[in-house]
Amino acid sequence: MQDQKQRAYSEWLVLCFQQGNQGALNSLFRLWERRLLLYAIRRLGGQENAETARDVTQEALISISRSLHNLSDPAAFPGWAFRIVERRCVDYLRVKIREREVFTSVEQVPELSKADNTENEITSSEILRNLDPKVRVVLQLHYLEDMTVGEISQVLDIPAGTVKSRLFYARKLIQAKTDSKSFATE
Repeated sequence: MQDQKQRAYSEWLVLCFQQGNQGALNSLFRLWERRLLLYAIRRLGGQENAETARDVTQEALISISRSLHNLSDPAAFPGWAFRIVERRCVDYLRVKIREREVFTSVEQVPELSKADNTENEITSSEILRNLDPKVRVVLQLHYLEDMTVGEISQVLDIPAGTVKSRLFYARKLIQAKTDSKSFATE
C-alpha cells in the first residue's frame, strides 16, 4: 500500500513540476533519492563504493531534472529514473574497465633499460614499436602524418569515437611509461 501511495504522489509531483512548480522537483528528489542511491550502491559493488555511488546518483539526478519536462507518462517516473541511474552506473563501470585495460597494457609493455638508450632516454620510435598495432597506426596517422580524427576514421574505416578512444588510451599508456624517464623525439 505504501508503494502505491508513493507512486501516486510521485506522479502528482511530476505533473506539478511539468506545470512549472520547481518545489515539486525538490519533493520528488527527497522521495526517491535514497532509493536511487541504494540501487547505485548495490550496482557498483556495495558500501566500499558508496562515495562513487553518491556521485553517480547526483549525475543521474541532474539528468532527471533536465529531462523531466519530456517525460510523457508521469506514472512511468520510477522505472524511467532507475534506468537513468542504471545507465550512469554502466558508464562508470565502463570507464573503470577501460582504465584497468590501460594499466594492464602498461604492465605488458617492456621496460626500456639504460643499455638500450643513452642515459635512459626514450625515443618516439621505441615507444611506437612497443604499442599494439591498432593503437600504433592511429598515433602514427595523427602525430606523424598530421591527420584529423575524421581523416583517420576514413582511412582505417572505423568510427571517429574509436579513433578518439585509441588516442586517449595511447596517451595514457605513453604517459605512464615516460613519467619516470626523459623523452626524446627523433
